[in-house]
Amino acid sequence: MSIERSTELLRLALPWMSRQAAGLHPVSYAVWFDYVAQTNPPLRAAIDEHLAREGALDEFATHALFTRHVADVDPETAQRVVDQMQRVLGGIVETAGAAGAHAARYSASLAQLAGALARGDTAMTMDADATPGVARNGPAPRQLADVVAEVIADTGTMRSQIGGLQQRLGDSRREIDRLRDEVRRARDDALRDSLTGLSNRRAFDQALAGCLAAPSTSAPTPAATARVANAAIAAAKAPAAASSPNATPTVAALGPWLLMSDIDRFQRINDAYGHDFGDLVLKAVADAMRTLMPAGATLARMDGEAFALLVPELDAAGALALAERLRAHIGGARIRRPDRGEAERVTLSVGVAGGQAGEAPQGLLERASAALKQAKDGGRDRVVGP
Repeated sequence: MSIERSTELLRLALPWMSRQAAGLHPVSYAVWFDYVAQTNPPLRAAIDEHLAREGALDEFATHALFTRHVADVDPETAQRVVDQMQRVLGGIVETAGAAGAHAARYSASLAQLAGALARGDTAMTMDADATPGVARNGPAPRQLADVVAEVIADTGTMRSQIGGLQQRLGDSRREIDRLRDEVRRARDDALRDSLTGLSNRRAFDQALAGCLAAPSTSAPTPAATARVANAAIAAAKAPAAASSPNATPTVAALGPWLLMSDIDRFQRINDAYGHDFGDLVLKAVADAMRTLMPAGATLARMDGEAFALLVPELDAAGALALAERLRAHIGGARIRRPDRGEAERVTLSVGVAGGQAGEAPQGLLERASAALKQAKDGGRDRVVGP
């Protein structure tokens, strides 16, 4: 993010911060920075909902929003980032204060010069009560040129102070951008399985909740439009098309589908070859599944040897076909131990279930898990769906 963009977002965030019932601190700034940047839709929706209900954010609500939507990371990382942001903002305040003190002295010099010019003095005494241009048992009078020279010198000091302030603000903005990148990386790490690199259970739960949210009124997706077009072409080629020219082609309903899978007899692999080889199997299966993951889908390692593939837009036939491709792809490969010539065949059982917009995520999870159980109980290395 450029310095200009950061400055603009700071300008937009400060009025929002000042209208809340929470302090002007780094946590509040982080929340409102994301809000005005419009890069965190869940946070923006949560704030709008709270403002509509309560009118303002208090300290508790601000920290809760920060924890849930901004710093979804471990407490140690979040605290370190907050402390560093506090240090950065404190440095800005300190530098601005120093510039303010110099500005006050500069203002006094200008006022002194303005008074002399207004009186038409050609010399100024050091004593404010003395007659202009006349020394009264004190230091010699100061010539107007001397005062002008002093103001010019103060002007140079002010320019230097302003330049220093601008430099400090630029450094601070860059430091804040670095801290925000650190938070993003930590947030990504918190949503990723460390072994396979897939999404973890937390990321899957978020994706599932979003996938089952109430349907929007947005335009049809390209996939849906393509399916309608293909159905129309197929209907036109069908023999019945000649006798029913006005017939409307039917299109299978698209919706979210969940494929729950489990590596068959994984415990036996661990017992026979050790956990290190078991980890290699998990990584290999994850990589193989990733190659078949449709665009826009979420592939997650749920727990142990269990994986979940959530596809937001698919029909029943497409979901079953995808599950079968996954099963065949995994079952057709061999995983070889690095220290031996032996190869291990790994198979996958898959349970398939479709969801409906607006339903609770738990319902879809239970149906997919029940289908997976049927596949396991039915002999493994198979797909069970609706």
